Amino acid sequence: MNIDTSDRRQLETCSNVLLLAPLTPTGTRACFELLAATTPPEEANVAAVTYTPPPETWISDWRTHVETLPAELAFVHANQVQTAGDDDLPEGVTVARVDPNQPMDIIAPLTEQLTRWEDNGNRSLVAVQTLTILLEYVDFDTAFRYLHILTHRVEAAGAIGFYHMDPDIHDEETVNTLKTLFDAVVEVGDDGESWSVTETYGDRSATSDHVQTHDTDVSLPDSGDSLFSTIRDSLSGLFSGSETTGPSSDSAVESATGNGTGAERDGSAATGDSGVGDLPDGAMLTDEDRIRELLSQYGGRMKQVDVTEETDWSKSTVSRKLSKMEEKGLITRVQVGRGNLVFLSGYEPETTKSPFEGESS
Repeated sequence: MNIDTSDRRQLETCSNVLLLAPLTPTGTRACFELLAATTPPEEANVAAVTYTPPPETWISDWRTHVETLPAELAFVHANQVQTAGDDDLPEGVTVARVDPNQPMDIIAPLTEQLTRWEDNGNRSLVAVQTLTILLEYVDFDTAFRYLHILTHRVEAAGAIGFYHMDPDIHDEETVNTLKTLFDAVVEVGDDGESWSVTETYGDRSATSDHVQTHDTDVSLPDSGDSLFSTIRDSLSGLFSGSETTGPSSDSAVESATGNGTGAERDGSAATGDSGVGDLPDGAMLTDEDRIRELLSQYGGRMKQVDVTEETDWSKSTVSRKLSKMEEKGLITRVQVGRGNLVFLSGYEPETTKSPFEGESS
């Protein structure tokens, strides 16, 4: 993605930018390239707020797409599961772990990090990846209040915040409401090459109707046994009015539930033994291995419909294979609106786990 001079200058004057891009490796690449285009890595402090991808995965992806790491790099990882890769992080990279169900807990460590960088001569950037995953953990009003506070903190620190969101997963009203929090919106096509920059010219004071307080001590409800069902119900409401240019609603439901007819994509015959796209050493992998490899390439999570797109299997075949993997504990599926998000084991949202998990008998 090449950003021309006028758009780059426009973004450099912003405090908070909403990036609308698919929740795929293409979207991740667009996010990284946008940060690097705004400020050269060697002159940047980057604070990354991440959810399912662990810091080591973020760093690996950055090196793939941008190569040179930022001059200063810190993570606020909204996932309390520590990974072995933490021991292999580059020297000087810090990781603060917070509960993803309590987004306000992100504010304090992020503010402290931005304060430490105030006088080091570099430009500070904040990358939030992604708002789509955030909305899996909390209801929309809670997310809006959190983002209202966060965007003001980023602005007060003189930093630039970039917030990634997949517009295809959310209805138009949700996206348009969130746009009021940002100075500009960057929209990226599915190919990662076509893009546009639009100033919102929104009245930030108008967002007060959605915010109860600007204090960082805003309290959130404690997580209960019914939290996940509440989140799912809330997300179902967000998706109910979603418009789509892809398959019909009936087809989407079949993809999500596995109740398809077995008719094949592009009219081809259904075979459970087909290979997966361009995955390395595909012939040496089982079907389950191929799906796990595919999920790994997508940062540990992807939409079920994208699993079908990335393979030459039918929707019913994909659903059947995922069901078997879910029974074995290899993956977790979360129904969001009219489709499913598929999480590799270890990358799933905390709220999908049993409240009794980890208890001894």
